[in-house]
Amino acid sequence: MAPAIRLRRLDSRLLHLAVYGYAVAVAVVCVAIQFLVDRVWLATLAGFGPRWLTALPLLPLAGWALWDSLRERSWPLLGTLALTAGMLLAGILDLRLGLGRASGAADIRLMTWNMGPRGVSAEELDDLLRRTRVDVAVLQECPYFDRAPLRFGWKFFYGGDLCLVSRFPFTVLDVADQDDFWKHSGRQPIAFRIESPKGPFHLLNVHLPTIREGLAWWGPQRRTSFETNRADAMQQSALARDRVREPTMPLVVAGDFNLPVESAIYRASWGDLVNVFSACGRGFGYTKFTGAFGVRIDHILVSTSWECTDANVLSPADDGDHAPLVVALRGRQLSHESR
Repeated sequence: MAPAIRLRRLDSRLLHLAVYGYAVAVAVVCVAIQFLVDRVWLATLAGFGPRWLTALPLLPLAGWALWDSLRERSWPLLGTLALTAGMLLAGILDLRLGLGRASGAADIRLMTWNMGPRGVSAEELDDLLRRTRVDVAVLQECPYFDRAPLRFGWKFFYGGDLCLVSRFPFTVLDVADQDDFWKHSGRQPIAFRIESPKGPFHLLNVHLPTIREGLAWWGPQRRTSFETNRADAMQQSALARDRVREPTMPLVVAGDFNLPVESAIYRASWGDLVNVFSACGRGFGYTKFTGAFGVRIDHILVSTSWECTDANVLSPADDGDHAPLVVALRGRQLSHESR
């Protein structure tokens, strides 16, 4: 057999091994992220980590397979890579196409934003809310202890870590002393009754503990740290969900959940609600950023009394690690259900 033919066959075998091996690896990562986040340490690390790394071999392999297919007509390799790409985009990178968008005008626009240490002034916040036509905003790591948004005509509640900014009147639920609540609230979820023009609804602002702290250990304490962190996150998420387990009127839950949608904790506590970005957002919707990657852990969830018409993640401030999420909702039966 001629050396050139042997070399070509070797090249083809290596290509087949690389393509099918890559497809299997992507399938394994996809299953791990979809079913094992918050259950297995390594899968949790993948769920919170730079998922885009799994896509790096795709283009080189596609180019190699295309070249080989032109010579050998081995089109199944390209078909395998196409299926792998679909699994990457939908199952690992969580690409959304906005297929659940309803047509028509929205009744209300809501925003959630973990403001962090960025030092956004009340004037800048006011400008953002008016430009994006937001009616109600829930804030985490809220800096406005001086209640500055009141100066711009907003109705405002300061609860320490959590705040509410609203065009509409609202009532703070389960809070006896609203002026001093911030002194002992910590990150306790805060429930509101919002009096919108279309009818009242309940809103829960949350900032849940992160399980990511349990991923920082690489030594012998790693497993203990992960299990302790996981148990705390699970308990706090369940307690928050119990606050609105049986809503008596249309419900919105918004904030920094510190959980991706594939999380077992997220699914157990919040899986029965509609994730607005999952339903009608387009793109990846990253709301939390590091220097190398993003992850979607800030959410707005709604009961079936709502349908969504739009969902967008805005660009974060230069010094911020979270981005605001803005959604547009229309109530199916707000006025009817609130009677």
